[in-house]
Amino acid sequence: MTLSQINPNQLRPPGGPELERIVQVGSDRRAQAIEKLVQTGLGGDGAHAQRFLEYARSHRINLDCMWARLTKQGQIESTVLVVPSPGRTAMVFSSHPVGSHQVGPFGQLIDHACRHLAELNVNLAQALLEPAGMVDRQMFEAGGFVQLTTLNYMERPLKPGQAHQNVQVEWPADAQTFSYAENQRDAFLHALDRSYEQTLDCPGLRGCRKTRDILEGHRASGAFDPRLWTLLEIGGEPAGVLLLNPSSDQQSVELAYLGLAKPWRGRGLGTQLLRHGLTLLGGRRERVMNLAVDESNAPAIALYRREGFRTVLRRLAMIRPLEEREFRPL
Repeated sequence: MTLSQINPNQLRPPGGPELERIVQVGSDRRAQAIEKLVQTGLGGDGAHAQRFLEYARSHRINLDCMWARLTKQGQIESTVLVVPSPGRTAMVFSSHPVGSHQVGPFGQLIDHACRHLAELNVNLAQALLEPAGMVDRQMFEAGGFVQLTTLNYMERPLKPGQAHQNVQVEWPADAQTFSYAENQRDAFLHALDRSYEQTLDCPGLRGCRKTRDILEGHRASGAFDPRLWTLLEIGGEPAGVLLLNPSSDQQSVELAYLGLAKPWRGRGLGTQLLRHGLTLLGGRRERVMNLAVDESNAPAIALYRREGFRTVLRRLAMIRPLEEREFRPL
């Protein structure tokens, strides 16, 4: 199944006895449901569940959208947690099947949870999986998801409190940079739109979301600081955009997005935008800059490696659109 072929209403909805075994998790069974969610088979799952609950409380993660599949005896067999985010997206987490016999039932639970997201004004569900987890991938496919890409998570160290004086930024003569402000919102949206044309970074997402939703999603990630969002204009036209988001604990900065309009690619401006971002971080406390990039985006990965980033993690990204519509360009 390809992204353009997905119609959530054509997926077979659960029914009969199977539907009766799917319930929304109340607060009284939340710890048990989380234990199934984090279960590794190595023991200590109760302690893992308590740490998860403490993390959710401290980071204000909403656990209301949690569903469970029950055994015939009424015990929780598997759990799906859906965490909605600004920008009309949601991240989906599921118990791990121990074998192929659980792919269908667990996938049915994922499908059921996603169907209820329409009530929360969410139009795109996402999941991140271990690349080698074949059974997990099959389970999410059974739940209506398709593979988007494999993401490389990269990071580079920062020197807290020090200015990046050795970073040289060289712009064309007619280039200007602007920090984000509300009166610049439309300009940032226009720059984002232009950067998506024939992009190599997760091209399968093109047309799945409105640009204003994408902007709001970026803005809600971490601790938004408009001084760390940069619009690049050349000759008065939007040429690129760089979005940096500090973490709430001030330990890291995420490079949430770096993109250039098609006419300005291949001229070294991506390097200059990134270096410009590094100059903006002078004197801050963060120790690491991190990012996620499409593994097939060779030019971007080469840029990041030249600028001191290294891969620390890989994840398979899967998505499920939640609106019945034909996908169209932004």
